[in-house]
Amino acid sequence: MIETNWMPAASITYINHIWSSNKMIPLKLAFALTLLTGFAGNVYSAPIHAPQSEVMGHLSAAFATHDPARITFAFRAMGDYGKPAADIVESSINTMGYRLLENGEIQAAIKVFDLNTQTFPLSANTWDSLAEAIMTKGDHEMAIRYYRVSLKLNPDSRNAVRMIERMTGERQLSYASGNKS
Repeated sequence: MIETNWMPAASITYINHIWSSNKMIPLKLAFALTLLTGFAGNVYSAPIHAPQSEVMGHLSAAFATHDPARITFAFRAMGDYGKPAADIVESSINTMGYRLLENGEIQAAIKVFDLNTQTFPLSANTWDSLAEAIMTKGDHEMAIRYYRVSLKLNPDSRNAVRMIERMTGERQLSYASGNKS
């Protein structure tokens, strides 16, 4: 598990206060547009209310660091208001993990992918990515375990079936149904 010790306790308290405020209007398209344009490096944003802007500012600032732990922490602090950004956050962190993997930083990639599975435990893609990094490390037993989690979440995952078959040498009919041929 990755620890996030980068933010002072006062900031965490402030973020929690912002999110628990009843004055917050649920973030919708304005949030997604602001995040997308902010992540792309632009300064443009849709007009939104000040409290929303402050909290989105925390997530945008986290994205600017390119630090998966900071991004995840800011996203988690958003609670239900962060749901419109879930796909963006998951995909961005996954991309960061793959960059590390491509650069041969396998252990760092595993930590990033693990963080993504903790943040998005119902995403087959996050488990598939973690399995790939662990397979690259050479731990086939653990990689198979994570590919099977991915396959349970998405029984149609051809990649997970192919990777399990490659590592076990056994043909997988369907992991979701528990059948192997």
